Amino acid sequence: MKISIPGLSLKTIINCIVVSFLFMSLSCALYLYINANPKKLFSENYHRYERLVLRDASTRSVLGEVYSEGNMDSVIWDFKNLNSPVPEEYILAGIAYLEKNQPDKAIETFKTLIEKNQHSNTDYFEDAAEYYLAMSYLDNMEPQKAMPLLEKIKTDPENRYYSDVDELLLLKVRTSIAKK
Repeated sequence: MKISIPGLSLKTIINCIVVSFLFMSLSCALYLYINANPKKLFSENYHRYERLVLRDASTRSVLGEVYSEGNMDSVIWDFKNLNSPVPEEYILAGIAYLEKNQPDKAIETFKTLIEKNQHSNTDYFEDAAEYYLAMSYLDNMEPQKAMPLLEKIKTDPENRYYSDVDELLLLKVRTSIAKK
């Protein structure tokens, strides 16, 4: 079977296809490189934590109620005044710090919860703490610290945030690390 277009040889057609493919590949790579900014990755992938609703009234917390109302300043204030916060309250406070553009304080809060879990041999809200810690690192322009957390989430299909971490996100984070 002979392919021909009047006036063009097969070699010319193949060269045009190869050049077009290379141009598209380079364009995609350039687009990815330009758009691999940790702050942008944060804004594209961050979503507010959704509380688990328990029917037992004894498990309700003032902090949880204030969080559900969207009053992040009060969440932060109330968290600072708690004597011994429960694990979910660390999550809510960390999210509040993220919502108030204080990623450094969010990082500290999520790391504290993870450390408390390690010391007590538990994993309360660990999935959320790791995911939002990774988001906090992105917001704080520290993609190299977010990467191991995101990779850990991606390797565990049982992780609540597994579907939030796709290969494209990992590629963009790797690219943002390479840009530094």
